Amino acid sequence: MSHAFMRQQHMEQAEQAAKSAVTVMAPRAENPACPPEELSLLGAMNLVLSVINAREGNRGQTHECLDVARGIAARLGEDRNDFDTEFGPTNVEIHAVSTAVELGDAGLALEVAQHVDTSGLSSERQARFLLDVARAHAQRRHVGEATAALLEAEALTPEQIHDHHLAREVIRDLIQLSEPRVPESLRGLADRSAVV
Repeated sequence: MSHAFMRQQHMEQAEQAAKSAVTVMAPRAENPACPPEELSLLGAMNLVLSVINAREGNRGQTHECLDVARGIAARLGEDRNDFDTEFGPTNVEIHAVSTAVELGDAGLALEVAQHVDTSGLSSERQARFLLDVARAHAQRRHVGEATAALLEAEALTPEQIHDHHLAREVIRDLIQLSEPRVPESLRGLADRSAVV
């Protein structure tokens, strides 16, 4: 429900759904015998809350939720895909990159991204990570690096990059940054994404 509300930009409802889940699940997670599937869900809900807080500019709450998720991921000790959450240490760091970008901390996002290996995750999750890396590079005005990350993401999931509003925003920003000499690779990506 939280993800559905977030896609519809109903952040209050998304936050309420995630907080309700955390309230119910957190006491169960205190039991050392808590099943890993439940831990994955609890960790994923904390990641949802970190994203919501980042979008609202609430830096402290963002990092608090990430820290809780990191602790749960460390307890799991591996990347899992319970209930399609793809929760684990890698996904927590992917969210650390994403929330840093949302908060305008491009340097932190790029620093964390250097240590993330997404090869074990789905193509969609890898492409979304690369989109966040591109956004961080764009915030730093690194046109070449941002374009390279977008092209790598496009190779994984073309439709996700061509249709994603954030990808289109980054492409527009990169074109503006590089005018009047827009690199051919960026112009081609803009054409394929119908960015005018």
